[in-house]
Amino acid sequence: MNKILIFFICFTSTNVSVLAQTTLKIWERTALFTTKQKWSELTTYLPSQENNTGISIIICPGGSYCYLGMKKEGHQIARYLQSKGIAAFVLRYRVGLYGNEHPAMIQDLQRAVQLVKEMSGETGIDPDKVGVMGFSAGGHLVGTAATYFDVNFMEPLGIVPDVSLKPAFVAMIYPVVSMTDENIVHKRSRRNLLGKSNKTKAMENYLSLEKNVREDMPPIFLMHCTGDKKVDYRNSEYYAEALSAKKVKHKYLLFDEKGHGFGIKPNGKATGWQEHFISWLLDEYNIKINERR
Repeated sequence: MNKILIFFICFTSTNVSVLAQTTLKIWERTALFTTKQKWSELTTYLPSQENNTGISIIICPGGSYCYLGMKKEGHQIARYLQSKGIAAFVLRYRVGLYGNEHPAMIQDLQRAVQLVKEMSGETGIDPDKVGVMGFSAGGHLVGTAATYFDVNFMEPLGIVPDVSLKPAFVAMIYPVVSMTDENIVHKRSRRNLLGKSNKTKAMENYLSLEKNVREDMPPIFLMHCTGDKKVDYRNSEYYAEALSAKKVKHKYLLFDEKGHGFGIKPNGKATGWQEHFISWLLDEYNIKINERR
């Protein structure tokens, strides 16, 4: 039996605390389990059975595609979601600091989507309610998953999933979006994402999300602050305009506030953005927070 499947069965069949967390290597038992792929892993936070909404979210922390803010933009938000009856999976994906570049990052996220959906029967997760959330550069990564859900970036690695790689919904929190607009581009993220082999205008255009919005994308939740000194808020502004032009369902929260990288910690007028997200998400599925699936 697949080792990952055994992990999920053991996790859900025992009476463990809902605060327990378990980490699995997403490329284990594949030909890709090399030194670099060993970095890629999911940390799981499952809600209690009585509080389970059936919704799950794969979380991608930010860090300029160079490092990962695992605490503020990973585990803290995962515990919050878990408390709301939402299964959370914190993804440690490959980054430029260790010599990685596109498509390594999106391969890791697509692999995570595949595994979470495939193991839904053992975890009590609805495979049709698997969404993704990303912060800063992680926001760009989940936006890439929303845009190119029908491109299997894992195919060159010999992996062809039996499940759809399309997220049910996407949350992009103070995200990097543009790779081409020199007035707003986050250059460090672009440099780490593209690396040396992808540093072309064609690839910059391909990964510039505001230029590639399509009508069949999943619902999008956007949040940004006008005083963001690291990632210009116009990344979200232009993206929201592109979503509207294509009539993609979305909610855009723009706060007249400073700040970046705060996760769910208090940040002036932006404090509590996560509550707006939860309300938006549960309205999408007409679920009450204490409703059993």
